[in-house]
Amino acid sequence: MSGEAAIDAALQDAWKRAGITPAARADDATFLRRAYVDIVGSIPPPDVTTAFLASDDSAKRRKLVETLLASPAYAEHWMNYWDDVLMGRESRGQNVDRVAFRYWLRARFEANSPWDRIVRDLVSATGQNSTGGQRVRLAKAIGMQVPLGSAVPAKDDPDAVDLDAINGAVNWTLRFDQSPQDLAGNASRIFLGVQIQCAQCHDHKTEKWTQNDFRRFSSAFLHARSTPLDKGNTMGNVKRVKLDDFPKLPPRLAKNPELTPIATAHPTALDGTDLEKGPGTRKALADWMTSPKNPWFAKAIVNRVWGHMLGRGFYDPVDDMRASNEPVLVDLLDRMAADFVAHDFDLKYLIRTIAGTEAYQLSAKAPAATGDAKPDPENKLWSHFHLAPLGPEELLNALLRATNLEAAADKAGIKDMDQLRAQLVRQYAFLFDVDETDDTPDFSGTVTQTLSLLNGALVGQGSRAIPGSALSDVLAKPGTDEEKIDELALRVFGRKATTEERAKWVMYVQTSGRAAATIPKPKRTPGGKGAGALGRLGSKAKGGDPRREAYEDLFWAWLNSSEFVFNH
Repeated sequence: MSGEAAIDAALQDAWKRAGITPAARADDATFLRRAYVDIVGSIPPPDVTTAFLASDDSAKRRKLVETLLASPAYAEHWMNYWDDVLMGRESRGQNVDRVAFRYWLRARFEANSPWDRIVRDLVSATGQNSTGGQRVRLAKAIGMQVPLGSAVPAKDDPDAVDLDAINGAVNWTLRFDQSPQDLAGNASRIFLGVQIQCAQCHDHKTEKWTQNDFRRFSSAFLHARSTPLDKGNTMGNVKRVKLDDFPKLPPRLAKNPELTPIATAHPTALDGTDLEKGPGTRKALADWMTSPKNPWFAKAIVNRVWGHMLGRGFYDPVDDMRASNEPVLVDLLDRMAADFVAHDFDLKYLIRTIAGTEAYQLSAKAPAATGDAKPDPENKLWSHFHLAPLGPEELLNALLRATNLEAAADKAGIKDMDQLRAQLVRQYAFLFDVDETDDTPDFSGTVTQTLSLLNGALVGQGSRAIPGSALSDVLAKPGTDEEKIDELALRVFGRKATTEERAKWVMYVQTSGRAAATIPKPKRTPGGKGAGALGRLGSKAKGGDPRREAYEDLFWAWLNSSEFVFNH
């Protein structure tokens, strides 16, 4: 029995035992958008949507997943995800080269490196963190969008540097250079799903882990020494730092009384395995952590990816696999973890398997309880797809793709859109993200976030018929208003307009918004706070074309709709 079939059988049995009727199967348009958001972090282009909806290939969903897994956007999306999980949203000082770390991550996902290898290389990383110099210059070297305000020209920039000559993975350890005990808690929570950091200060009456457990585990992380390679003040540039293995507590930390109990503890894994190997202690730690026999490692990543794609994990939250945090279908999680190990910790295999399950194919509309069928209001058994707001990068990517605003800016001669993009990521992350101490980069919508969209420069400018923008292109094409409205719906929602939407907006457009009293004309501010480079696209002209403005109102309203900002 295939991985998907085994999962489907387990879920069907669980639904039957609970008396739950699952939702109907999601339509093709919904599945297409869902897979794009989850696997590559954006919405599908309209031409892809048109072709997918027109295809009668019974295997098109499976083939779509394969196409997305093979695309460059897959590596970019998962680089963003894991950079956020491991490093948080803010730069961590001069000793951390965030660009080099992202470069390292992206290379791992481009190569589809096994998950155990990625984690082993992170936990035991040694080498130089950076080539030094400005983050801007480093960003130029890799041609990558980085949420640090860095410019992103092409890879052949004359200032390019060889990032392959360094080990960007050491930057994760350097993030915790002054607090290795926090590194231990971070690693345990993210890679093992174990909240060992809760025992840092004292024993808990109802939890398994003791303060001694925490100290012995943390002691293994102290066997690393960082050596600055640059002297003096680098004036805001990244410092070059060398990280190597060390047989005991490095001298710079030896005088810290908070670390003395950890430094004197014997390095020991959470299952009691002795990790003391002198300068090889961190390697022993990495080998233990990523071993196929580790009782937590494979389950933690399966639980996390399942939660990312289906809204909640077998354990919820995904990084808290305590006995007191009651899981759902733990036998299924165990079988999926064993299957993941049997397939050599292949992340693409895991994503492909989950995307092929019946649960991932279901509609987000929960079926009404009828007869003997019982509701599943908390959706603990995934009887319908879990509605979730798009994350910051996902939402930004979706807005830019729907509006084609980057092409409009290029046509207007604006050359610093990459800087603006980085600024927008930071703004969206601040408004939409959860606390960065939470290792699941998802969020819940609030009034503040909604108003940010309604009044923001990105939506305000993106919904205008600026030369080169999506709306401008649609309006320039021949065709009826019905056809234009359908094309805009394809861009925003990944489907054609419904009969009701089409009739309502055709009336609005053809009366130029004046006679459609049931559709209030929105008040929007295309410039607005934080417009930056977008402000140079110009303000809305006075006395413009009422029909064009009606289309702008339509586009603006759809970009602010729940259907657009949620994954469903």
